[in-house]
Amino acid sequence: MKEVPETKLKLTEIKEMLAAGYTLLGNLREEVQAPVVKAKFFNKELIAIYGKEAAKTFYDPKNFKREGAMPKIVLKTLFGEGGVQTLDGKEHQQRKSYFMYLMSPQRMADYHDILERNLSAALAAQHGTFELFDLAKGVFFTSICEWSGINLNQFSAAEIDELANYQISMISATSPSVVSQFQGVENRKKSEQWAQRLIEAARKNPVPELSDRALYTFAQAQTPNGDLLPLETAAVELLNIIRPTVALTVWAALMGHALFSRDDLYQQLKNDFSRLQDSFIQEMRRYYPFFPMLPAIAIRGVEVDGYAIPKGSWVVLDLYGTDHDPRLYNEPQNFIIDRFVGRTKELSYEEEYEMIAQGGGDFRSMHRCAGEWITLHSLRVFSDQLVNHFTFSVPQQDWEVPLNQFPTFPKSKALLYKE
Repeated sequence: MKEVPETKLKLTEIKEMLAAGYTLLGNLREEVQAPVVKAKFFNKELIAIYGKEAAKTFYDPKNFKREGAMPKIVLKTLFGEGGVQTLDGKEHQQRKSYFMYLMSPQRMADYHDILERNLSAALAAQHGTFELFDLAKGVFFTSICEWSGINLNQFSAAEIDELANYQISMISATSPSVVSQFQGVENRKKSEQWAQRLIEAARKNPVPELSDRALYTFAQAQTPNGDLLPLETAAVELLNIIRPTVALTVWAALMGHALFSRDDLYQQLKNDFSRLQDSFIQEMRRYYPFFPMLPAIAIRGVEVDGYAIPKGSWVVLDLYGTDHDPRLYNEPQNFIIDRFVGRTKELSYEEEYEMIAQGGGDFRSMHRCAGEWITLHSLRVFSDQLVNHFTFSVPQQDWEVPLNQFPTFPKSKALLYKE
């Protein structure tokens, strides 16, 4: 095996490199002309890998662990301390089982119906110019809360909007911006306090017929020893249902970009909707930036693309780079609407390492996002409503999707006009 080539970064270059955003790891690979690269960031040495075969190695629990790999700011904002994303082995599988229990076909059908009802009503109420991003944020938050068994009638409209904003703030806090990080930490605390109050109330007043709702599932969830999850941990896991769903606001805005920043995709989809809808959705997930990378620590020496990765290495899997890998996709920088026709179910239910915008591997035993099915239902509802049920004009706006911003979406947040 070959030694991983290293790129030497000067302190003066760090800011410029970070500004590359989603393309950073690809730039580092290009610099050393290799599929695997080593670099130092702020005294932390990392090895970056990408591609389908690399993903297979990365997600194998015999090779890598998550414990201790996630940067503290991500734990304090995005994932929360003690959440399922940070666990390994039997503890991870036991905790993950609660998430998979919630994703039954019937509960997914329920979510689809709730979101469809709420989105249709929200779009029908729009008159004049509005931001698709802002509308989607509110619809996603109220829909996932309803699906989770959370009664929002006890909160004012201002409180609901504030809680929805907290979810977006937690996602944005993983950016290099110190201000965003501070706000994300504070809003994570407020969100966890809110979720803890909900869990406490659900424990005091259990509703057996709602046991398949996220609120009541995590209120009664147990540790491997049979004890109730600590209140703080149960609240983190409830937010691990709510926050990622509200994060789909980003993809709703990016769908606006795909459909309305150019003429061809909208018309192609409208003309052949039933055949192209799921291919359009999967191509969206592949083409647009979402989560940039995932970290892990090597628990033994492994080989990736012919390069030796030593035990103890801090390794990041380039999700964006994998979904744009020219070794796997023809014309990866182009949005090809029919790219996945005939393969859409395979990508989500059988293929484990090709489409990794939301992680890879087996849903039940590995660190693949349990909410991927919520994503698919959400994008089906949005594409159907935007293309088949309403007519919009498109105001002049800035459609740029900056690759140095996380999460990223059109600068104008997808402005639409409806009579």
